[in-house]
Amino acid sequence: MVRALLCLLAVADSAMVKRAPVSTPEGLQRRLDSAKRPTSWQKRLDKAIFDIDKTPEQRVRLLQKVAQEGRRVQSDLRAAAAEVQEKGMGKGHPFLINLLFPEGTTARSDLEGVVALRKQLPELTKSITPPSPAQFQAAAKPSSAPAVDPARVVSELTALVTDEAKQRELREEAKNALRATPKGLETPKYKVLRTWPAGSGALDGVVELRSYEPFTVARKSMDGSAGFNSVEGGGAGFNSLASYLFGGNAQEESMAMTMPVEIEKSAEGGGASSMSFVLPSKNAQAPPQPNSDDVSVEEVPARLVAVKAFAGIVTDEEVVRQRDALVAAIEVDGSTRPVEDGSYSVLQYNAPYTVPWRRRNELAIVVSELGEEAEEVADEAAASDGAGVVSWYDSGVRL
Repeated sequence: MVRALLCLLAVADSAMVKRAPVSTPEGLQRRLDSAKRPTSWQKRLDKAIFDIDKTPEQRVRLLQKVAQEGRRVQSDLRAAAAEVQEKGMGKGHPFLINLLFPEGTTARSDLEGVVALRKQLPELTKSITPPSPAQFQAAAKPSSAPAVDPARVVSELTALVTDEAKQRELREEAKNALRATPKGLETPKYKVLRTWPAGSGALDGVVELRSYEPFTVARKSMDGSAGFNSVEGGGAGFNSLASYLFGGNAQEESMAMTMPVEIEKSAEGGGASSMSFVLPSKNAQAPPQPNSDDVSVEEVPARLVAVKAFAGIVTDEEVVRQRDALVAAIEVDGSTRPVEDGSYSVLQYNAPYTVPWRRRNELAIVVSELGEEAEEVADEAAASDGAGVVSWYDSGVRL
């Protein structure tokens, strides 16, 4: 990504007979607005290079359209180079990034992911601890799992070779390793009501205010003091929930995998933690009964959620950074407030084999609009019997 950026700047410099004058603020803003359009040369070039679902013919057509806008491409490159020359890389790079790699492009996401990994990888390395003697001995014991049936393995491989549907499914699964948002997995329905900047930096991202429809989850409590990448933390609930989802229930019903996987941290009970899987909508009304007492099925009501996306690996330190950034952005925006101070959720959308810089993670906080909160307080004060308003806000339900 850095090499591509330097190449673009080199092209701009070589194309400049003399140093291009700095554009007016209005002209620079028009360039940024144009770059965000779906038909901008930036978006078309990004799709031609990075969109794994485009056919070779579609890529050629996209590149041809970019070539037809050669004057515009050269003009934008000159403007980006001039801004850096005028203000220096420290102050000029936000305009350069926003113009050449606008929000919504894969190149922009990759750049954010690579920058995030520079901090996350050392943090992940430090968090990994060698297994204890007891864990090592347990792993060394002969497995009690049933032996693999060779005939079944041959049958599955034969079906994979001859079944076109399974081949398509395998191809899509391989592509999901390069997708930030996997295809073919159901997710809770929501609408993005509005967005606002999550910070002043070019790569700080945005906050989305989402309105979620009700959905149903399978939930398991976890050790709230454990880290996200520890066996006791992020790995503790996954096996139990996956077992329930894939047939380990009273009805022996296998359900489809969904997204995202949520880890919730609550301010109550000394930082209680839980993991949950979203149930497919067709199973939400009559979910199978869990076989295990540590798995519960809960309906999550409609609510407002402030969400900040981040790429890379979920480390404890990264979660703290993203939580602080989201809380600060909510305060700066000033139109909402957290329903419960100190509570938040981490949402993860990708399989473990997804390339790290493409992973989609989100920090989510359930919020209420300040206008609605004021009305609820007024209604409660006016009630003659002293009973409060019954709503999802009053019940303190969290995502």
